[in-house]
Amino acid sequence: MKPGIVFVTSHAMTVVSFILPHIRALEALAPVQVLANTNSSTLLECWGVDLDIETIPLVRPIVPWLDLKALLILYSRFKRCRPLAVHTITPKAGFLGMAAAMIARVPVRVHSFTGQVWVTRHGPMRWFLKTADKLTASMATFVLVDSPSQRAFLVGQAVVSPGRSAVLGAGSICGVNTQRFRPSKSARQEVRKELGTPPDALVCLYLGRLNHDKGVLDLAKAFSKVASANPKTELWVVGPDEGNWFGQMEKLLENAVIQVKRVDYTPTPERYMQAADLFCLPSYREGFGSSVIEAAACGIPALVSNIYGLTDAVIEGVTGWLHEVGNVGDLTHKLGEILANPPDLKFKGKSARVYAVRSFAEEIIAGLMVEFYAQSLDETII
Repeated sequence: MKPGIVFVTSHAMTVVSFILPHIRALEALAPVQVLANTNSSTLLECWGVDLDIETIPLVRPIVPWLDLKALLILYSRFKRCRPLAVHTITPKAGFLGMAAAMIARVPVRVHSFTGQVWVTRHGPMRWFLKTADKLTASMATFVLVDSPSQRAFLVGQAVVSPGRSAVLGAGSICGVNTQRFRPSKSARQEVRKELGTPPDALVCLYLGRLNHDKGVLDLAKAFSKVASANPKTELWVVGPDEGNWFGQMEKLLENAVIQVKRVDYTPTPERYMQAADLFCLPSYREGFGSSVIEAAACGIPALVSNIYGLTDAVIEGVTGWLHEVGNVGDLTHKLGEILANPPDLKFKGKSARVYAVRSFAEEIIAGLMVEFYAQSLDETII
């Protein structure tokens, strides 16, 4: 069967995390194929999708001979099957996928921008990565960006053009499953019992990859300063460590380390969100705060850095708070004020849930993706 829409990404978990809702919705419009770097071609079966993933040697680091091999495989695949559309996600998949699709003359070529690595880089590497993004956008017939503020930034940086770029709805790449991510008293009790956390403790949750750009060291410094004044407060650090970042956090936490709980990667992030009181993401760069709206859907407000991407996920003073990026003093001050007012946490948590359901529900974003492709494919056929 000739594929109508081919999704290409560097990592199989990107398919599960970001593309799955769109696959389900788009299958009613056109046949869908997925190409990714995976050892499990049947990965989607456990998620109720009868669709095999074709393995492509797309790796995140720059490896010239592997990148050339991936480019040739993608070109051969597109030339042979002649899909109506190719949609890429993640930088490496975007650059190679858009190049192969353009050479193979695929009529609809779409790339989704979900954040820019080069924002926190300097010198030649910043120029190189930014140029790669510019080339990716130039080879695409259209670009989707997962937040309005990120799109404004990319337009201002001359990476994308206003006329060939858009955001689906209020933003996010695939929205949030508001049935999976929702308040749960039972999960709150169970997780706190598992971690030995008292029912009346105020829990600040960081959930995501541990690295410098996520601001984890800033969070450790800030929590260390407010913990002594809030002995019933805990910091949960949940997610895979991309280096010895938690070890560095422990050194900065000093005496407050006894109020910290550590959990590695979890396939059920919603449980920890349902059991927390405040979500913290002092990141230096984000395309969009997907984890922030997931926490919001669980009824948890957020304290995040005031950067593009995150400003679309939090309404200041309504669903959470913004602090100056990289400013530990401001982060500490805001965190201290928030922990001193538990009733306000609950009030803003309810507002956050309403905001997530109304603006970012998975079915809304997936529906807009179907509308986008219905129009794009219709124009191609005509």
